[in-house]
Amino acid sequence: MLKTWTGRGRLALYVAATILGIVQAAVLGDAYHVTGGIALLLGFAHAACIPLALRRPVEAAGLSLVAVTVAAVAFAGEGLPGWPWMVAPPTLIQLLVLLIVTLVAGWRLAAITLGIQVAAGVALAILGLAWKNPFLSSLGSVANFALLALLICALATVARRLSESRSALRVEHERRSVVEEKARIARELHDVIAHNMSLITVQARSAPHRVDDVSPAAEAEFAEIADLAASALRQMRGVLDVLRTEEGQSGRVPVPGVDGLPELFDSARGTGQRVEVHGDLPGPDDLAPEVGTAAYRIVQEALSNARRHAPEEPVTVDLATGEGDLEIRVANALDGAAAPLSEKETGGHGLIGMRERAGAVGGSLTAGADGEEQFVVEARLPTQTAVRVRSKRGRKTS
Repeated sequence: MLKTWTGRGRLALYVAATILGIVQAAVLGDAYHVTGGIALLLGFAHAACIPLALRRPVEAAGLSLVAVTVAAVAFAGEGLPGWPWMVAPPTLIQLLVLLIVTLVAGWRLAAITLGIQVAAGVALAILGLAWKNPFLSSLGSVANFALLALLICALATVARRLSESRSALRVEHERRSVVEEKARIARELHDVIAHNMSLITVQARSAPHRVDDVSPAAEAEFAEIADLAASALRQMRGVLDVLRTEEGQSGRVPVPGVDGLPELFDSARGTGQRVEVHGDLPGPDDLAPEVGTAAYRIVQEALSNARRHAPEEPVTVDLATGEGDLEIRVANALDGAAAPLSEKETGGHGLIGMRERAGAVGGSLTAGADGEEQFVVEARLPTQTAVRVRSKRGRKTS
């Protein structure tokens, strides 16, 4: 809360303390007939508690109690209504000190200060009988001051809690930003590295069967390459688990887009994976860039999953562009001995990532085994996001 008292706020407090100190010294000397030196000392000592409370609230609270009590004793014999605690300007300064103490140090110190002042007020009311001050009137002024101070301290406590809540929200926002950035890095690691490492693994393992006259030494070398690639993929997933500290985070939009799908299909076929594509690819201008990227990543991840869990089975990719929607369906038959795969069995991150990418652009995605012993990934993505639609409408109206 101290950080909020900067610049103009501190300057205003210093000016207010100076003015109140001068006013209190003048009133004590002229109206209450307090000796000039004592009036100046009391006025400025009491007013100095206002800026002091910003840095040392405990000392300021103690000094203010001493100053306001001595001031009350100094004009006890005047028989003023409202004595000892409802006489201005000492009361005004004391309320301001309690306000700042509550904002800076919290309600406990303010409550202790107020409790001591109320107890001192009751004691002064009793001692005031020696100066023939009305006892009930003095107790009434103590009660009125206590109620007013409680109201001010309550409002200050609410303001302090609101400030703490804003600070907590700011810290949480910064933490969430870090988490989202880590999730974006994790998403890109998974999308880019895992896909290409799985390609290397499949190519290295299938090379002895695709290439004629491979020597045993070369076959062993290919096997070692495949093992190293698989090991690197496992280590990368360990890093992914560290980076991806929360689920449900989608990354910012990277490249490539749908124009990279033909090359993706060709690279998959180069590993021996049978990929059949039905339907026409939408053009880059037909989709928002983020939608094109989401489509590319969904197809990429679906092909990687199929290659990882059913490498010998064909994969069918169906693409259809309707009115405002792009539909993607990637299906592959499961191995005869394979049961329907769950997200836990597939590693989880791939399917979660596909759903997040679809949801990030306003689409939806389902994945699972159907009744024909196929694993099917179906996604429906809007061709344009809400942001781009609004921007287009804005350009038309302008």
